[in-house]
Amino acid sequence: MRKLTPVGLFAAALTCGAGVALAASLHAHGLGNWKAVAILCVIALVAEGRAMRISTALELTVSFIPMVLAAVLFGPGAGALVGLAAMLGDRDSPRVKWIVYAADRTLAGAAAGAVALAVEQSLGNSTLLEVLAATVAAAFAMAAVDAGVNITAGVLRKRVKPTEHWRLLRGTLTLTLTLYTPLTALYAYAYLQAGMIVLAFFAIPLLAAHLSHSLFARQAQLIEDLTAANTRLETANARLHRVNLSFAASMVRVLEARDQYTAGHSLAVAHYARDIATEIGLPPSEIDLVYLIGLVHDIGKIGLRAEVLQKAAALNDEEWAEMRRHSEIGETILLEVEDYAEVAQIVRSHHERVDGAGYPDGLSRERIPVLARVIAVGDAYNAMTSDRPYRKAMAPDVAITQLVNGRGTQFEPDLVDAFVRVLERESESYRLGVHADFSLDSLQHQQQVPAQIPQAPGQLPGHAAVA
Repeated sequence: MRKLTPVGLFAAALTCGAGVALAASLHAHGLGNWKAVAILCVIALVAEGRAMRISTALELTVSFIPMVLAAVLFGPGAGALVGLAAMLGDRDSPRVKWIVYAADRTLAGAAAGAVALAVEQSLGNSTLLEVLAATVAAAFAMAAVDAGVNITAGVLRKRVKPTEHWRLLRGTLTLTLTLYTPLTALYAYAYLQAGMIVLAFFAIPLLAAHLSHSLFARQAQLIEDLTAANTRLETANARLHRVNLSFAASMVRVLEARDQYTAGHSLAVAHYARDIATEIGLPPSEIDLVYLIGLVHDIGKIGLRAEVLQKAAALNDEEWAEMRRHSEIGETILLEVEDYAEVAQIVRSHHERVDGAGYPDGLSRERIPVLARVIAVGDAYNAMTSDRPYRKAMAPDVAITQLVNGRGTQFEPDLVDAFVRVLERESESYRLGVHADFSLDSLQHQQQVPAQIPQAPGQLPGHAAVA
């Protein structure tokens, strides 16, 4: 004997409840005008058969209107019967799923009729306002039963979490209650005034309402899908941002193993360059990128001899020529990293001068990449304010004077002015390049916290049922 699953047990219990509700409702309140109920059954069946697929998990029909109309006009028995009839046209669903939704519609119709009847007995149904009150109550009762069954079935099938299921349902339920409920109340009031002739004019507005609801629901679903896609993209970009920082941190650690000065220098230059870029109003993607480049701008020094890097005296001409090669070596290393072509180009050019006297290519002014010009200012300042093997560090004020003297020759004037403004409002530890943020521990923390605007380098209305 085949063992029942949780969904199967739920379907069986729901079916028993629906059968009892239908029988009890018909026994207690009868069917009302059987001809009108039969017409509403046919309309509900047709409406359900023309369900529109909104997404892989959501489809839309307007069987809500004939179901609530039957419940308001003729009571819980009629509402339950029309709800059951609506599902007779859905022959493509798996058997257990069909049983669940057939029972759901039956119970929802019975609940709507019972609530509408209670309101009518309390208020009456002679005026449009009274009919509207009964219709609103019936609509909410039907929506509550329908949502409860859908969410429970989704949980038991372990396919959709309750919160996700509610996210799928809430848009269509809201539109159904706000758009279809007043329309249904108008039909109910018109029927009470004019009789069955009203049902002859039911189909055209019903289809029009279905079309408008479907278009709205499809648009809402597209917006939700786009929002979800953007969220996934932001998450992926944040992860890529952390990977980039992790790679840069590894490069800095390699440099630190060979030259203690270079590690602290790289971190300080990264911060200075980021703050200059922020001060001049570069976009967030460029700000993130220049910080990354600041970290790896001296990576080419890995390829230099230790005696050149650590020489305690001034370099001779041959050693200075070798030292100058570090920007080209850095470019060669970084070109091996996928998507780092722009990073490599800027690393190559960070020792160019706006007057064309820099190296390795003698570029001038606008031919030098903007971010390379930014790096050059921060790089020169930190070099001047740091101890070197062959000389002591300059005081910040002296280094600032040197920067100002180099405006228009070595450095871009606007970038020097921007950095001076930054230095004037920052702390002494920041000006000396020994701020707590200029450390590998701080860089490790940044890898663990997602960036707010992460970027990769180089990237400058009816019943809703869940399938």
